[in-house]
Amino acid sequence: MSRCSKCGCDPCGGGCKPARYSCDYDIQVDPYDPYVWLLNNCGKINKIKIPKVPETDTFLHVDFSSASLIYDAEKHQDVIPGCDLGSIISLDCLRDVEAPAPESCDLLVFDPGCSPCGPGCKPRPAQWHNYHIPDAEDCIVELDEDGYYKVLIKDECGCIKECRLPAKPDDEDKIIYLRDSTPEDPDYPWYYGIYNETINLYLSQNVPKWFGKYDLEITVNYDVQVILSNKCENTNYRSLVVPCVEGQRGDAAYDSSILQGQSTWENKTSSMRGTPWGTVTQRSSITFVVPKGKEAYLHHEFRLRAAEPFPRYVENPLDGQIVPDEIASQYNVIPWTASRLHALQCIIKPTSGEVDKAPVRDEIRSQLDHWEDWYPNI
Repeated sequence: MSRCSKCGCDPCGGGCKPARYSCDYDIQVDPYDPYVWLLNNCGKINKIKIPKVPETDTFLHVDFSSASLIYDAEKHQDVIPGCDLGSIISLDCLRDVEAPAPESCDLLVFDPGCSPCGPGCKPRPAQWHNYHIPDAEDCIVELDEDGYYKVLIKDECGCIKECRLPAKPDDEDKIIYLRDSTPEDPDYPWYYGIYNETINLYLSQNVPKWFGKYDLEITVNYDVQVILSNKCENTNYRSLVVPCVEGQRGDAAYDSSILQGQSTWENKTSSMRGTPWGTVTQRSSITFVVPKGKEAYLHHEFRLRAAEPFPRYVENPLDGQIVPDEIASQYNVIPWTASRLHALQCIIKPTSGEVDKAPVRDEIRSQLDHWEDWYPNI
């Protein structure tokens, strides 16, 4: 036996073999008592009791009033301030923050994950991200549908809020011709005597890119032409044009243009056929402002006035009727004085501002200078 105390020395050539049990050996915990072990030794079950470890009564909780994490042990209490916890946590380690490498002066913004990323890509989760404001390069700020730029400002509390900055195109205008100067144009006929007419400017259709986004500055240029009749007594005519804004009453004291003159007929000798056809023509201009989103029109009224008694409107059954083309185009056959507003041109441009009808100005008559010529002709 002494010769086989080491492996490889068996004279029989059997060599060393590991020790083996002739039956199974196993240890399990009693499912009914965790402090009892079941020892299975070759089918024989032995129960072994193990000593119980004393339990400790501890509790971990958060105190929100002091912003602390508190650990209550059996014989003492540990208080961990929230600042200490925060000092060991990097911002990028927070669950809903993704800011691994922020740049200088980056902003922390919340990305709701709604940005389109194209086909085949995985949308980003809703998280806080670092955001670096890019350089302008080719970025051009577009106006919104109401004609405003969207900007960020600080309010009285120092908080950032979005505001709208009104914008006005520079050096842009549009010229529209509402009435031409064709002598016998059926669209803009002559009218006899006294009448009123409304001339719509159709701003929403004529300037759709500005309408509803800006106030509109409108300059109106027009002609008034009068045909004199030998059937009408000598009169003075007055043409009054008042620009009117939708929903507002026209202000003739400030916003108006008045043309007036003689409408007389003279036939001094039998050889003279009287005043020629279309003898009186005058041109006028007026500028006014239409608030954003409002339509506008021109109110035109034409009057014939006589001197006795003054002022006396000279009326006729033909007042306001259209002069037939065959009469308007002939010479000295018109039965009553007639007129028309034509050559109507509107220059429209976007604007912003206000109209002041009570500015600081000279008192009445105080601006009159002395009659002496201070700057005599050379």
